[in-house]
Amino acid sequence: MPTMPFFPKFYSVLPKANRFDYLLKKNNRRKARKNYLSEEDGRIKSKPVHAIRDIYPWKNKEQFVDHLAENVIYNKDGLIAINKPYGVPLLKNGLIKGSNESLFSIEEALTPLASLLNVEKLLPAKMVERFASGISLFASKEKVIDKIRQSYINNKSKKIYTFKYLAVTIGEPKPSSSRGTVGMGFFEHQDIEKKLLAIMKDYSNKKVADGLVREFRVDYKTLSRGDEPCSLVEIDVSSTKNHFLRVYLAHLFSPVLGDHIYGNRVQDIMGKRLAISPLQADSLSVFQKIPAEILTRLKVTESGIVPNCLHLSQMTLSKFASKDSNLVLKADPPPCFQYICQTFGLDLPTDESVVVTHM
Repeated sequence: MPTMPFFPKFYSVLPKANRFDYLLKKNNRRKARKNYLSEEDGRIKSKPVHAIRDIYPWKNKEQFVDHLAENVIYNKDGLIAINKPYGVPLLKNGLIKGSNESLFSIEEALTPLASLLNVEKLLPAKMVERFASGISLFASKEKVIDKIRQSYINNKSKKIYTFKYLAVTIGEPKPSSSRGTVGMGFFEHQDIEKKLLAIMKDYSNKKVADGLVREFRVDYKTLSRGDEPCSLVEIDVSSTKNHFLRVYLAHLFSPVLGDHIYGNRVQDIMGKRLAISPLQADSLSVFQKIPAEILTRLKVTESGIVPNCLHLSQMTLSKFASKDSNLVLKADPPPCFQYICQTFGLDLPTDESVVVTHM
């Protein structure tokens, strides 16, 4: 598996950073995104809206609740699974009031959605991250949350992958497929106090035991190369804690398209896609620097409008259906994800239905 090289020549031209400067840039990401999206929308008012600009089709809370109800993929025995739209946060205080941002959160839709689904209440059990789409779990009873947790424990003991993601990446992972255990820890540098997440090539069991490195079981493969420059990658993973998939795919020289946090860790340098220092990359720009060819084909002018192309397409709950069977939930990617795949000739999997597998 390729390692992330360190380029002294490129690092030497990086202005000395301190903790304040780094954190200021990090904290300004959301504000800059809001301001950019407002300006960009103003520039294209007269143009027809396409899939990337129509990510949030609802205009009021009632339409938002209806949209969530239409995306329920499972509702049985107290477990409700919803194919969560991209960009929708769990909590109301996570909202950004930008012109191209979700107007509502999951939190403020729970009560009316529960009424619409004819259940007493909806308790969030497992949410896909805000800037990703896909399967999110809710429970109408506390005991169902405990049952979900037990399924995770069963998955771990039986080495069953809990999550399957689809990702559109810039370039193709190197190698194109792999299976094994990957460690993620912290890249540290004297100029900043903040620790940056990075994939660890070598680490000891003691670091794992001390919590300095977290291990993830991963099995990924490139599903489609299309007509370049993007790929469709399928990843089975035991956990996605701390943005693991984003960090890992960047480590494989194929950052997630639209990843505005870790997407700059791979850059075009003298015509080649090369990894650069996490410190330099994470301070490089508020948004991922997406190649002009990709932006042109997507019919957008700036990188900031491109959504993070990461979708939780499948979740396995071991022994949830019964003591002898697993519940496997599946969900289609949202329209913006499908549009991007169509643009680059990437073939999506077609079998997306809930199944129960017997052990």
